[in-house]
Amino acid sequence: MTKIRSLADELREKMRQQPGIEEPETEKQSQPNANNQDKPVKKKAGKPPPEKPSVELETIFAELTAYELTGNEKLLIRLDGRTVFMLKQLKVTKSIDMNKLIAYSLDSFFKERPELINYIKASLQTIEL
Repeated sequence: MTKIRSLADELREKMRQQPGIEEPETEKQSQPNANNQDKPVKKKAGKPPPEKPSVELETIFAELTAYELTGNEKLLIRLDGRTVFMLKQLKVTKSIDMNKLIAYSLDSFFKERPELINYIKASLQTIEL
């Protein structure tokens, strides 16, 4: 993995390579000395490389991509910040729109629970208008 460097780090490196330009005093003081290392230096654990999605997960992504968002009704829904963050991350990583995922999820929820649809239909028949 390449080093991620800030613009300031790049400028400092260029200045060090040019002859006759000295570092400011604050830079010299901020660098740790070899004799002044009382504490052991902890290396930051890098993130492991992303795992290849399982076959089941790839199937879900394929279904989501193929799902046609055909409705024209709009709803205002409330979601917690963590869920919205995950939906945005999915949009960035797999180009799956939030609306498509929510519509697909609700569609599959009702398909998996036909008793809920039957209950709603039966309840509507017993209501007197």
